[in-house]
Amino acid sequence: MSTETKRMHERLLALIAEQHPFAVPIVREALGAKKLLPEIVALAAKIPIPKAETTPFVPSEQRLQAEVARLTSCIEGFYAREQLAACLTAGDKLRLLRGMILTRAVDITLKRMFLSGEPKFRDAPFQGKGFRSLGQEAIYAAALGLQHGPTYSRDGAWHGDVVAPLIRDLGVALAFTDHDVDTSIESALNAQAGKSGPPLDGADLHIGALMQGVFPPAAPLGIATSMLTGMAMAAKLKGEKRAFVSFIGDGGSSLGEWHEAVNMAATNGLPMVFCVQNNQTALSTPVHQQSAARVFGDKAIGYGMPHITIDGTDPEAIFAAFTWATDLARGGGGPALIELVCMRMCGHAHHDDMLYLGQESEPSFELPMPNGNGYVDKALYERWAAKDPIKAYARKLVASGLCTDADVQCMKDEALQRCKAALERLKERPWPESGASACHASLDLASTSRVCHPKLDLASTAIVTGIDNSPLGDPKGITFLEAIALAVGHSFDGNPSAYMLGEDVAPPYGNVFMLLRSQISAHGKRFINTPIAESAIIGTAAGMALAGLKPVGEIQFNDFVATGFNVLVNGVAKFHYRTGHAIAMVLRMPWGGLRHAGPYHSQDTSPWFYRTPGLKIVCPSTPIDAYGLFLSAMAEPDPVLFYEHIALYRDPSIRQVLPKDLGAIPIGSAAWVRGGDSSPAGGELRMDLDMCIISYGAYVHRAAKVADELSKQGHSVGVLDLRSLMPLDWGSIERATRRAGKIMLVGEDSKTGSILESIASGINERFFDALDGPVTVLGAADAPVPYSPPLEEAHLLSHSDMVEAAQALIRF
Repeated sequence: MSTETKRMHERLLALIAEQHPFAVPIVREALGAKKLLPEIVALAAKIPIPKAETTPFVPSEQRLQAEVARLTSCIEGFYAREQLAACLTAGDKLRLLRGMILTRAVDITLKRMFLSGEPKFRDAPFQGKGFRSLGQEAIYAAALGLQHGPTYSRDGAWHGDVVAPLIRDLGVALAFTDHDVDTSIESALNAQAGKSGPPLDGADLHIGALMQGVFPPAAPLGIATSMLTGMAMAAKLKGEKRAFVSFIGDGGSSLGEWHEAVNMAATNGLPMVFCVQNNQTALSTPVHQQSAARVFGDKAIGYGMPHITIDGTDPEAIFAAFTWATDLARGGGGPALIELVCMRMCGHAHHDDMLYLGQESEPSFELPMPNGNGYVDKALYERWAAKDPIKAYARKLVASGLCTDADVQCMKDEALQRCKAALERLKERPWPESGASACHASLDLASTSRVCHPKLDLASTAIVTGIDNSPLGDPKGITFLEAIALAVGHSFDGNPSAYMLGEDVAPPYGNVFMLLRSQISAHGKRFINTPIAESAIIGTAAGMALAGLKPVGEIQFNDFVATGFNVLVNGVAKFHYRTGHAIAMVLRMPWGGLRHAGPYHSQDTSPWFYRTPGLKIVCPSTPIDAYGLFLSAMAEPDPVLFYEHIALYRDPSIRQVLPKDLGAIPIGSAAWVRGGDSSPAGGELRMDLDMCIISYGAYVHRAAKVADELSKQGHSVGVLDLRSLMPLDWGSIERATRRAGKIMLVGEDSKTGSILESIASGINERFFDALDGPVTVLGAADAPVPYSPPLEEAHLLSHSDMVEAAQALIRF
C-alpha cells in the first residue's frame, strides 16, 4: 500500500469518525477488502440487533439498513471529492491562489476607502457601510467547478448555476465574474460607495449581478436563500441541469426562514447547496450562544440531506466539496449542506475593527493582530491567524514548485494595482441622479400616490360600472369561489408556466376551501403542496418568478402571512427597486370575518402591505370582479396580493352570471355599485348625490344595503367599490367626492391605521374644496376579531351603525 493510499485511508477514517464514529471499526476492517462498500454492508449485517421496532412500524433491521445506506453514501462522497481534488491542474491551483489574493486586495482597498473618506459627496466623505471577508478568501474556490461565464448568458437570460453570496463571500462573486476582472472589482467597490452603475445603482449596498449568476443578498439574511430555493424549484420543474448555491453565516443559520427554505428544498429534492460559513462569531455573538449543535453540518441530518464539514481555509477541499455537491444536485440527488469552519479576521464591518481587535491596523496582506482589548477571543484568533489561507496555500504551491515567493509577490502587486485603477475609475463615476430611486420601481407611478402625487386627469379615468350590468343573487350564476376557480383554470389553460403552490393545494385535496377541486383534472400536476412555511411559500414563488415561471402562491388564511412578512416586504417588494428585475407573482390571500372564525382566521392584513412600495393589492367583492381581476393579476409584471373574502366564497346572494366576453378588469379601477355616474368622462360633473359610501370586500354589499335603505328615505347615495387598494383609483374617488360633497368610508378592518383612514386623509388633502362635510371613517373596534358570534357581532360595524352615521352626515 502506497504512502498516499495510507493517507487517503486516514482521511476517510477521520471523516467516518466525524459523521459515523461507531462505524470506524467496521470501515477500518473493510478497507482491506477488494470491494469496500459491499464489505461494509456485509459487516454491518452481522451486527446483532433487537427485534423490537425502533419507531411505530419500523423494524430495527430497517432502521439499521437506512443508516448503512447513509454510511455508504458518505463514503461514496468522500471518494468523489478525492477524485475531484486530484484532478486540479497546476493552472487551476494558481488560479485559486490568484483569486484569493485578489479577494484580499479588494478587501484592503475597501478598508482604505473607508479610512480615507473616499468617495466624497458634496465634498464631504461618504464612508459607506463596507463588509469584508478577511481570513475567508478560500471561498473563491467554491466557484471553480460551477457553471459560470459568458457562455451561460444568452437570449437575455442566465442559464448557468447561481450563487447567493452574503457579506463574507466576496471571493465567490469575484470568481463568478472573473471573465471581466476589472469590472468585477469596480462593482465590488461601488457596492460600498453607492455610485451610479453596477452592482445596484446606489439602491442598496450589496453586490449582485443576476445576469452573471450572482444573486444579490439582502440585509435580512434569509431572503436570498428563500428566493434561490424558488429558482431551484423552477429549474427542476423545467428539467434544467443547474445548481443553486446559498451562503449563510453561523448567525444567519438561526433564522427561521433559512430553515424553512432548507426544508422546502429537501422535501422537494431541489438542486440546492446550502453553505454555512462558521466563522466563529455572528457580529459579536459566539457560536455556542447561536447553536447547541456539535457542528452545523449535523443539522442537515434532520432534513434528510448529505453534508460535509471541512476546513474553510483549504481552497482545494472547498473546490472538491462544492463541485461534488453541485454535481449531485444537477444529477437529481437533491440538496446538500456544506459547513466551512474558519474565522472572521476582522470586525463585522469597517467601523467594527476597533471594537473587534482593540485597535485599527494599516490594511495589508498581513492579518491584523488583536491587542487583547477587543471583543474577539485573542487566543482563538491567533490559532486561526496561523492558518491564514493565503499564506498557507502560497507556501503549499511554492513547496510543490508551482510558483516562487517572487511570483506570489507579483500576484499581490498586480491585484493591488488593479484595485487602485478601479478605485480611480470609481471616483469619476457620477452619483445617482436625485429621484432616480423612483425609476427602479416597476409600479405605474401615474396610478399610485406612494412615490408622488400626480395631477389627476379626470378625462383619463375609466367609468366602470360594477354589479349593475349583471345582477347579484342570480340562481343561474356562479359563486365567488367558482369565479376564482374558473379564473385560475383560464389562466393555467393559456400559460404552461403557471404553477400554484401552498399548503394543501395539490390533489386530491385542492385547497382547504375546495376552491381548486374543479381544476384538479386539468391542472392538478401544477398544484404543488408545500410544508407549513409561509416564508418559504413566498420566497419560493418569488424565485420561480425570477426564473421565468408564473407562480401563484397561496397563504391558506391571510392572517398567517405574518410569518412570511420579511420575505414579502423586505424581499419581494423591494427586489425590482434594488435590482431592476421584476417579480411577476400572485399571492392569494383568503381573508375576512363575518364567519365567527376568531382572531387568527378573520383579519384584514391588507393595511400591512398598503404602505409597502412595490406591491399591488386587489380585493374583489363580486364573482365578475374576482374573475376579471385575477386575469389582470396573472398578466402583471409586478407582485400582486389577491385578497379573497372567505365569507363571500359561497354566499348565494352574490351569485352572478359571467358575461361570455368577460376579460381582464384593469387593476387600479374602482366600480360604482350604486349611483353610477352617467356624465361623460372628462365632462362637467353634476353634484347629484347626497353622499357616497366607499368600501371594499364584503362590506361593499353591506354599504349597498345602507344605500338602498337611505334611498327609500328619499336620499341619493352612491356606493363606490374600490376593488384595487394599491394602486387606488383616485380619479373615481375624486368624482365621488365632487358628485356628493360628503364621503363615508366603511369596512371591517379596525379604523385606526386603516387603508380607509389613509384615503380619508388623501381626500381632505386633495379635494377639500369639494367637501360639504367631514370625511367619515367607520371601522371595527381596535381589538382582535372575536370568535364567539355575539362578540364578533359587537366587534364589527352593524347595519344600524352605518345607517345612523350616514344620516348624520347627510344632515351636516
